[in-house]
Formats: sequence, C-alpha cells, structure tokens
Amino acid sequence: MERQEIDNYKANWFDKNHIGFVNLILYTLCPHSNKERNELVLSRPKQADEMNSLWPRPWLYLRTFLIMMAGMMILYVCWRLEHRYESSALLPGITVLGSLIVPITLLIFFWELNKWRSLTLLDVLRSLLLGSCIAIAITFLLQYFLDYLPDENLFNPDKKLFNNESYSITLRQMLDYGLTPVAITALTEEFAKAVTIYIMLFLHRKECRILQGVLTGAAVGAGFAVFESAGYIFSDPGNLLSGIIIRSLTAPACHVAWGALIGGAMAMATKGKFRLLTMLKPLSVIAFAFVCLLHFCWNYLIDTSITINRNVELSVVTWFFLLLLIRQGLHEIESVKAQS
Repeated sequence: MERQEIDNYKANWFDKNHIGFVNLILYTLCPHSNKERNELVLSRPKQADEMNSLWPRPWLYLRTFLIMMAGMMILYVCWRLEHRYESSALLPGITVLGSLIVPITLLIFFWELNKWRSLTLLDVLRSLLLGSCIAIAITFLLQYFLDYLPDENLFNPDKKLFNNESYSITLRQMLDYGLTPVAITALTEEFAKAVTIYIMLFLHRKECRILQGVLTGAAVGAGFAVFESAGYIFSDPGNLLSGIIIRSLTAPACHVAWGALIGGAMAMATKGKFRLLTMLKPLSVIAFAFVCLLHFCWNYLIDTSITINRNVELSVVTWFFLLLLIRQGLHEIESVKAQS
C-alpha cells in the first residue's frame, strides 16, 4: 500500500496486507537493531498526525521476558546447588525476580502499544511502584475494617468445597462453598486498584487517551501482581519453582489485564478530558463490575476446580475484551485526526 493509504487505514482484526492483531506477536521473532531499540526507548510524545491506526508491532517485551528469565534461572541453579533452601540468601532474589518476570513483560507490552508515547518512564514507574503500594494499602485497610465486623461467620465461613470433581458449576455448589469471602476479595482488591488508577490518570487529566489508560491500569495491576505473587511464593519455599510457574502462567489474565481494562474504560469514558466524576460514569462502573465478576469467577474456580479449563476460558474472555479496548484506542487516533 501507498503511505497515504496506510495512514488512513484503521485497525481491523485481520487484514491480508497488515496481518491485523497478529502483529502483536509476529514481529517479536524478527531481528531488530540497536538503533530501533534506542528509538523505541527514547521516543518522544507524538501528535495524532504523526501516527496511524494500524495495530502496533511490539517486540521489546519478548526480549525483556528472555533476559529476566535467564537471570532467574541462574539464581535458581545457584540456589539448588547451595542446599540451604529455606535459609538461603538467594531466596528473596529468586522470589522477587520470579514474581517480576511476567508482570513486567506485560507492562512493556502495553507500553509499546501506547502509540501516543504520552507517559514517560517516570510516569510508568510511579504507577508501577507508588500506585501498586497505594492499591495494596487501600486493600489492607478495607480488609482490616471487614475483619472487625461483628458477624465473623459471614466473611470466614467454615464450609468450603475444594477439589470439585464436576466440570460444571451449579448455584448450589457456589452457595455451599460460600460466596461472600470470594466476592469480598474481588471487590476490595478491584476497588483499591480502580481508585489508584483514577488517581494516576488524574495526574494526566489534560489529555487522557484510551491507550494511555490501558498502560496506566496495567502498571498499577503489574505492581499489585508482583507483591501478591511474591507473598505467595515466599511463604512456600519448598515449592519455589512450581509456585513461580503457576503464578506466571496465571498472571496474563489476572491483575495486569484487569487493571488495563479498568484504566482503558476510564480513559474512554473521559473522551480525552479527564474529570472528577470519571470514575462514576456508566462505562467506568460497567468495566469495574465486569472486572469484579472476572476476579470473583477466577478465585472461585482456582479453589474449587481440579482443572484449569474454566480459567482458560476466562482468560480468553478477558483478552477478547482487552483487544477490543485496544482496537478502540487505535480508532481514537483517527478520531483525533479528524477533529484537528
């Protein structure tokens, strides 16, 4: 296609000339020069007329994954050779690096998707480190308050159903398991992340784009996932490698993706200008409720099912809506062009 045709081209799911969303994976396998890497890392903020709405071609995220994986495996081999498993000085490093691998890889992926380049490295780190700490603090305060409510049986039921051998889920099974603790966990964690994402987006309220919101939400979710995974892994050093693998495999469909959905929806609701009541707009509320439902179903299935089939289905649903949101963010570029 001619350059002018490419500039006017809108992102479709699949196109014989542009491969569509397959671009998100395809170009990771192509060679890239140091010049390309430097241009990507040091890129400046862009105006709408400098971009097109084609699906991006990210590739740096795979390099990030391989580098971090190599470092973690070196530490893991040294840890196994040391024979002082639970008292080893290498244990915290393996735990932290193992918890970082997938969330940071996903964060780099969403950073590459943000064609606006409107967030600096410092902005992303602020959402990742400070934002996740704020989200964890809000979650802790909410759960601390709930622990002191008078009816303890409401939030800590004795009757739970584990290792459900049935592949179907019935309402009776869910009621027997105890819906309340799973629902409370989903609501508190997602509310904490939503408030934090709102704060981080408010810092860039003059111009708030969908892809920028997706990146901000992913950064908050990535930090939250790192802290949560590190806590689970460090508490069971006897199953260190299996813990890292399990948490890594589930990470792409959990906090990072859920945060990206909330952030992107909030940014979409603003229509470019962030306002104080953005969090209460219908689109933001619907996205929050949808993410809470995903979180609730995920936690319930993890606890009660002997297979991961249902979790895989939830992952597909999550990423389907996330890709829709990204596609809408790419179409926003054309809308801004038309207005300018």
